Amino acid sequence: MIRLFIIEDHLMVILSSFRFLFRPQRDGIAITGSSETIDEVVSMARSTEFDIFILDLHIPNHQPIDNVKTLKKHFPDKPIIIYTGEKSSIWKSRMFQEGVSAYVTKDSTREELKLAIMKVSQGERFNVYSQKNSRNLTITDNPANENLKFTTLQRNIIKDLSDGLTHKEISDKMGVSRSLIEKILKNLRSDCNVKNNLELIKLLSKAGSV
Repeated sequence: MIRLFIIEDHLMVILSSFRFLFRPQRDGIAITGSSETIDEVVSMARSTEFDIFILDLHIPNHQPIDNVKTLKKHFPDKPIIIYTGEKSSIWKSRMFQEGVSAYVTKDSTREELKLAIMKVSQGERFNVYSQKNSRNLTITDNPANENLKFTTLQRNIIKDLSDGLTHKEISDKMGVSRSLIEKILKNLRSDCNVKNNLELIKLLSKAGSV
């Protein structure tokens, strides 16, 4: 079971949302702690009762960087997932520099959020930047490196495609939804300016990216 501690000024709204999205028996994700302020967390949270912080970027009367530093100081073994409506690449980059494990925007899908939680629980760094009406889903296991052209996840999907696996087979193998696989491929085709998956495989194979 992955146990979450949520820090959010609109606490009841986010708690209700997470409890609707994730069921302990179905998803293996449970909320075991929550607070509206960092000070409350420091004074009341017990590290044995949760695994991951879910932290809003902007909390009134608190500075985002100071919040991360405080949590890192008092709970050095607990990864932090930023869960925010802020889409600024500057804030995203700064948060990763401060040592957060994931940056997820609040308009991300349930599958994207769940994937981030699962990856962080496994000790990986993860970034989901999803914006409605835009093709800018970025998923990276090395978010601090903004020059990384293709991520491990993206390369693995292309490799499985080149090995003849279907979207469903890739989905089952990776444990993520088929719709997320198709979304990533659509973004890759657009970024590489190719019309179909075959052209994408040929292009990336030629470039040595897969």
